[in-house]
Formats: sequence, structure tokens, C-alpha cells
Amino acid sequence: MRSGFNLLMAIFIILLLAGASVLTLKYTSISAKHFADSYIKEQAEIFSQSVLETAILKIEGTDRSTECLTLFSLDSADGKFTADVNISTYYLYADDYDNATGTNCNNVKKRIQTEESNGYVLINITVQTNSSNKKIGDYISPVRIVTRSLQRP
Repeated sequence: MRSGFNLLMAIFIILLLAGASVLTLKYTSISAKHFADSYIKEQAEIFSQSVLETAILKIEGTDRSTECLTLFSLDSADGKFTADVNISTYYLYADDYDNATGTNCNNVKKRIQTEESNGYVLINITVQTNSSNKKIGDYISPVRIVTRSLQRP
């Protein structure tokens, strides 16, 4: 009778240890996926800020008498992310409003009343993961970050 009870107790302890190890492995895999997803999200946010600064640089280099920059796309250097930039509104004061006669300018320029706000632009940026990149693959959740910013180039 005593050896039967010991066998039953040993099986119970083995099952208990097996259950604890399964829970530990499950928690480890969830934790690893969470860290990978968080890392990709942080990279996307940093890339979004970089795209905003690139958009401001491109706006500064564009002559509004010949063209108003409205849409363009960028890819990250490692190919993990793509960004679509939409410059939806140029806020211009008096002379600058009249001088902005280039292509696409009539659709995006808006006359303002205060000289202090001259030159502001409303920029919409959408950054998303490139699922065809082998570093992203299917094991990382897709990331999509939309940023709207009012900037003065």
C-alpha cells in the first residue's frame, strides 16, 4: 500500500513540474514576441520623425512658383518601413500666397490673416511595415503609425 502511494505521489510531482515548465516556456515565447513588436514599433516611430524632417527639408528646397510639393514616398534604408507623405495645406500670407502659382499649388494653399503664421504646412505621414522584408516576416505584428504635424519649414 505504501509503495503505491509513493508512485502516485511521484507521478503527481512530475505532472506538476511539467505544467510549470510549459507555463514558463509559454511566458518566454510571449515575452520574446512582445519585445520584438515593441522594438519594431519604436523603430517605426523614429523613422516617422526622420521622414518629417526630410519632408521639411524637401519643402524648403522646392520653389513654389514652379511647383508645390504635395505627395511623395520614402523607404527606410533597411527596407523595413515605407512612408507616405501628404502635404495637405500650405498656410501663406499675402505676397507668398500670390507667388505660389506652381503646379498643385491652388489645391493646397490657404490664405491666412497673420504674418506670423506665414509658411506653415500641414503634413500627414503614414509609416507602415514592409511585410515583404525578410526581417519583418510573418512573426512580427504589422505596425502602422499615422502622424499629423503642423510645421514651419
